[in-house]
Amino acid sequence: MANVLKAGIFYFLGVFTLGFVLGAMRMFFLVPYTGPVIAVLIEIPLLLLFAWFFCRFLTGRLDISSAIYDRLVMGSVAIALVMAGEVLIVLLLLEGTVTGFLVAFDLPENRIGLDAQIAFALFPLVQSYAENESKR
Repeated sequence: MANVLKAGIFYFLGVFTLGFVLGAMRMFFLVPYTGPVIAVLIEIPLLLLFAWFFCRFLTGRLDISSAIYDRLVMGSVAIALVMAGEVLIVLLLLEGTVTGFLVAFDLPENRIGLDAQIAFALFPLVQSYAENESKR
């Protein structure tokens, strides 16, 4: 179980760090030219591609079993930390509120981002199914 929690934390750290960098680049370089929705649609595939391969790396490196429970815990820890990290960024850096954070999901670009975060959280589970199918 310790490795599963460690994998979730590392998964969060890697993807959140890249997401923070890509998000800053998106805001400064893409949004002024493309608008927020197109900018997010450009950013998300890069982030999800990294998340997919980083997830595969971590599950192999930390020897995470393909058991559904282990993979769900890994993804759940990672997305819980992502959400907490985003709330902290809104509160500390953007001087916003939790209510403002939640209301912002009404914007299309933020809903797209939330969908990507859900996919990111499900990657460990999806990969376990792929691993189990390849063993058959």
